[in-house]
Amino acid sequence: MAPAPKYSLQEQETMILNAAEQCINESSVTDFTMAKVARLAGLSMGSVYKFVQSKEDIVLALAYQSFDHVSKVFERVLSLPLSTPEKMLAVCLISPKAMQRFEFDYELQSYSTNKAVIQRASSRWTEKMIDACNCCEQGFKLALSDGISAGELQNVPNLSEVIEEILISGWAITVGFEQVQRVKQTQEIVEGTDSLLEPLPLNHPIIRSTVRLLNSYPWKKPIDDDSLVTIENELKKLTLR
Repeated sequence: MAPAPKYSLQEQETMILNAAEQCINESSVTDFTMAKVARLAGLSMGSVYKFVQSKEDIVLALAYQSFDHVSKVFERVLSLPLSTPEKMLAVCLISPKAMQRFEFDYELQSYSTNKAVIQRASSRWTEKMIDACNCCEQGFKLALSDGISAGELQNVPNLSEVIEEILISGWAITVGFEQVQRVKQTQEIVEGTDSLLEPLPLNHPIIRSTVRLLNSYPWKKPIDDDSLVTIENELKKLTLR
């Protein structure tokens, strides 16, 4: 009778991805090798290839872990006892450190959306990423839909269009700001003095812009200064700010 495997399948996958994280921390998202991942994991190349068939698979697998972490943070925020517009704004006020899964999150997210990476990755990991993205998007759509259906937003001629507008505009403002800041803070990033992981103050231009965007819709209770204080207090309770 053959001996039982030393590690379960889940344990082996965890060992591989932990080793990949270490490799990337020691080099970069693009420079690590499958051989080193296997060596650090203490597994044979054959065992590694049962879970990831290429470097691109490892990139997507880690990106999935990162995205899953962020999605869970969003779920906690969308469950807070806040009005719907307050929940949308709360996402912008989460501390970036609370959103961070890996030290190389930003590079990982950028590289994992590269067309060549996606095309070379196996269907297992591309499908997991697609499902995770869809699930996260549905969470926001459901939060908006529930709030609007409860009467928080009045005179809505086309519910699906309004939801799409709010989501796309909100992501454009926040994600676009982060990308611009990274370009502006290139020297500070090199020096290690950048403040990209610090939470935005309540009076930050991006927060003010997001409030203007959300309040352009006829909410029964628009966002005001008290809303900002309430949001901050709720996030602090969850150690998300």
